Amino acid sequence: MGKAKRKAQLRYPQIVKEHGLQEQWNSRRLEVVEGQDEENPTRTVERLRVKETYNSLKMITDYQKKLALRYALLVERADGATPDTFANVNLCSVRRNIWEPTHAQFMAYESLLKIRKSVGSYMSDILDLIIMKNMDCAQIAECKGFSAYYVAGVVMSAFIKLEEAFEEVDNVIAR
Repeated sequence: MGKAKRKAQLRYPQIVKEHGLQEQWNSRRLEVVEGQDEENPTRTVERLRVKETYNSLKMITDYQKKLALRYALLVERADGATPDTFANVNLCSVRRNIWEPTHAQFMAYESLLKIRKSVGSYMSDILDLIIMKNMDCAQIAECKGFSAYYVAGVVMSAFIKLEEAFEEVDNVIAR
């Protein structure tokens, strides 16, 4: 008689097993990246991170993907990593005992508002859904009630507008 066939078992990276994130790994929401260790710079460590949807889009260029990351960092700098784009500033002034933004937060807000004005409210909503909410074109189409082809075209034009908006903001800052 022949040997019984073994059932193929999924192999998980060690970091996924340690933190018990097998379900998220199976849904392909996570990825393992290697990075430099903060404590020992000569050593590399594995890290888990959530996959960004815009990195998997084939319709946008690598430069636009870098701008999407820059946009996300700008929103986090302006808001303090809160889910609300126009959240309250999270630092209290010692002198006046009131909430007020730091200079870096003020500059980030100013750049963010210039970008939103340049891109337009509809396109900035689409960019927020892709970059900040991590939604793909099919989810946006379902959410907005449009066809997936229409949403793909809007996404492409939104990233082109984002590229133009960053060029304008960079030109203003350079002056």
